[in-house]
Amino acid sequence: MSDASRWVRDIAGDAKPVLVAYPLSFDWSWLYWYFVRFSPSDAPFGYSRCFDLKTALAVKAAIPIAQASRSRLEESLKSRRQHTHHALDDAIEQAEIFANIFEWGGVRGRAF
Repeated sequence: MSDASRWVRDIAGDAKPVLVAYPLSFDWSWLYWYFVRFSPSDAPFGYSRCFDLKTALAVKAAIPIAQASRSRLEESLKSRRQHTHHALDDAIEQAEIFANIFEWGGVRGRAF
């Protein structure tokens, strides 16, 4: 975890890194605990620098949070990658979903 913390901090440079996840509650709970427990330098995301893609989708699509699951993502918002449950693949997949949701115009842009 010390190596992971150092890597995140090195990549971030002078910026403060933010953990982005879908859903955030799943990844944040165990990642934060592992960083605090096993890394002397603590969590690179602090205790609250995180962004939940599920909430972002619910807000932009104007839908209840319960309807903002990944299984219900519109095709244009999905990653083109296959979901493998491999950590690096999943991270890249989530980054693509983040970019798609971030760039999407929301319900004003088209019907969801």
